[in-house]
Amino acid sequence: MASQSVHTPAASHPEPAPHRDLWPGIAGLVAGGLLIAGHILLMRTPDTTGRGAIRHVVRFYSKDGNQALAETSAVLLLVAGLLFVFFLVALSRLAGNRSHLVLVGGTVFTVLLLVAAITGTAFAITVGTSDVLRVGPQTAFLAILLLNVGYLATIAAMFGAAVLLFAVWRVARESRAVPMWLGWFGFVVAVLSLGAPFSAWATPVLLGAWIMAASVVLILNARVAQRDEGPEPAVATGTP
Repeated sequence: MASQSVHTPAASHPEPAPHRDLWPGIAGLVAGGLLIAGHILLMRTPDTTGRGAIRHVVRFYSKDGNQALAETSAVLLLVAGLLFVFFLVALSRLAGNRSHLVLVGGTVFTVLLLVAAITGTAFAITVGTSDVLRVGPQTAFLAILLLNVGYLATIAAMFGAAVLLFAVWRVARESRAVPMWLGWFGFVVAVLSLGAPFSAWATPVLLGAWIMAASVVLILNARVAQRDEGPEPAVATGTP
């Protein structure tokens, strides 16, 4: 009897982990870039702490260009938060028994990032789209309140990010799942994130750079693993 070659159906083989990490890595790469760009635009808002805060706010929001920048910032940060969720799932797989800390810290960061994006730009978006709310000394108090809420949300978001980064740092020290340089990079950003109002203007940018670096690691690991796997061999069976 001639031997017959029988191929195992593709459905019986689960998709390997590297294929699952490739696209989350790409999503994280884009999310980190959008986070940096969106936060830089958001930080262009006027100073709300001095005696001339009302004058500065009125002058800033009276310009259509500044209103457009605020709207752009909101879109960038919202998209960054959405893409970060896909990256977060892949990152938690690398964390092993500390995956719960990565997921909790990352979820807190994402939610509060969206809150900061909405509240920090709500006044500019409303003024640009509504005929009822106008820029003036009477409404400047509302703008100052929303800006401060957005800044406080950014501070709280970075506390959540610090939990994530400390967890990844511990993973880097205990196993080879995460490169040591990436763990220490995250440790520095986490420590700075605990500086609250003294560093919140810069730490989201540093976090965005860390996310992009971690995403490159995910993408490279996925590419190497796919190349090493090679094609699935056929299983040959036969009868004499």
